[in-house]
Amino acid sequence: MDVSDIRVVMKQYGKAWKKQDTSLLLKCFTKNGVYQESPLAQPYKGHKEIKAFWDTVVCTQTRAITFTLGRCTVSADGRGFAEWECTNTHKGKRCRMAGIMVLKMSGGKITHLNEYWNTKS
Repeated sequence: MDVSDIRVVMKQYGKAWKKQDTSLLLKCFTKNGVYQESPLAQPYKGHKEIKAFWDTVVCTQTRAITFTLGRCTVSADGRGFAEWECTNTHKGKRCRMAGIMVLKMSGGKITHLNEYWNTKS
């Protein structure tokens, strides 16, 4: 994995988020990929669980989404990091979010994603 791999997958992730396109999001992950929305949250394992989460939270409860990708880097131990910002309306409240995604990848797809983020209404 290098920075260009991270940028490619995160741009696709951002596009999926903005368009609320679950199929496009799943193309970012390996079949058995893990999506952990925050460090203390239940991880969603595999396309079936990721789809169920995404369809509920992003496609049903969230609207008017913007996504901006910031700096991307790879650590010495091979983990990827991507800074991001987003605005959206979630459950009727306008929010601004900022965070970092910690990634592990294989073959240009995410095998494990852990988000660290903060929200301001």
